[in-house]
Amino acid sequence: MERAGAALRQILDVVTNEVRMGVNAGVKQTAKETAKITRESGGYSDTSTNRGGKYRKSITYRFNTRGITCEAQIYASGHEYSLTHLLENGHHLWNKPGVMTGSFKHWKTGEEYADAHVAQNILRNIKF
Repeated sequence: MERAGAALRQILDVVTNEVRMGVNAGVKQTAKETAKITRESGGYSDTSTNRGGKYRKSITYRFNTRGITCEAQIYASGHEYSLTHLLENGHHLWNKPGVMTGSFKHWKTGEEYADAHVAQNILRNIKF
């Protein structure tokens, strides 16, 4: 009976570790897929503005773990981050007063994808 508590604690530690690793892998996989979806979505063309695909290439992700928590962030690296708001929401043209550019909801598409798939990816990565 005295060893039952220690054995139960050891089993719980193994399960906790497996779940933590599954959550980390699921969140990282979702972040990678979301960055790809965000990069590919949107109807804009940065090649027509002589940018050579620089904005699309800059969309990436970062994954961090702190203690028992993990977090992922999808972002545009370098100076390209300054275009995200302009492309997502549109903006006024300085040389044509009263005229607005179109908006391209590529970040919204990525966010919806992440919300819908993160739980599935976590469950797929938890193995017992």
